[in-house]
Amino acid sequence: MTQLSPAIVIEDNLELLSLPDIVIQLNEMLDDPACNAADISQLISRDDTLSNRLLKIVNSPLYGIPSRIDSVSMALTATGAVQLRDMVMALSLINHFNHLPEGLISAAHFWRHGIAVATAARVLAARLQIPNSEQFFIAGLLHDIGKLAMYLLQPDISREVLVMASRGNHDVHTLEQTAFGFDHAELGAELLRQWHLPGLVIKSVANHHHPTGAGKFVKEAAIVHLANTIGNTIDAIISIDDDFPVDSRVWEILQLDPNEQADLTMEAHVMQHSLQNIFLELYNERDTTTTELGG
Repeated sequence: MTQLSPAIVIEDNLELLSLPDIVIQLNEMLDDPACNAADISQLISRDDTLSNRLLKIVNSPLYGIPSRIDSVSMALTATGAVQLRDMVMALSLINHFNHLPEGLISAAHFWRHGIAVATAARVLAARLQIPNSEQFFIAGLLHDIGKLAMYLLQPDISREVLVMASRGNHDVHTLEQTAFGFDHAELGAELLRQWHLPGLVIKSVANHHHPTGAGKFVKEAAIVHLANTIGNTIDAIISIDDDFPVDSRVWEILQLDPNEQADLTMEAHVMQHSLQNIFLELYNERDTTTTELGG
């Protein structure tokens, strides 16, 4: 695997790393001029569990919609088809990739961190008055998707990387480059490219540790970079490379005062608290069942 490029690794494992079926279907519908809102609502409404969780999110502080949304069709009207698809994708991916090999981290821990970064990215985008801030939520949620891919495809090597990093034997980026020939940001960006996500999301994920390398998407990458730091203060980090200071250039790129970080962190923490149980409902239910069974 060390001699392969991220593109070849992803292409060779697309079945394991594929998008959930409902997301693929929604993408096809959005590309079909003959498809209408009723078709999209009908598809989502077939899954009662997904629909109920989706409505909880649309009625949450994430959207701040003043009136109650009681149906998928109402949610579609209130948010727009692309934005609703993004939330379906978020929920579906969290439910789809719900188990990681032993000796790494739990899937629940991985997604808790993703939700923390996603909410921070959304708060930052709103503070900067950037439209379509759902894309920043997705970029934040999936910023470490390359780690998930590494854990699934090469768990033994991934364990070795984490053990060496915990001992202070180089940073995770260098260790990943040595072990795989690329790091998790490169692999994650390639996976998102194969999933046909927008360039904003791909570039933000590819450069979330080094935002100044994102070219025309430097502002977007800076948001995810800062969101990652904020996310690490409101939930546990998933590996030692996440415990890093903010790149000082980010404040100038975003035209924010470093003194605003505490306020942004508090706002993100409040939103994350309201969203985490909705997104991780599957894991909470499984934990409750295990407890009830005496496991």
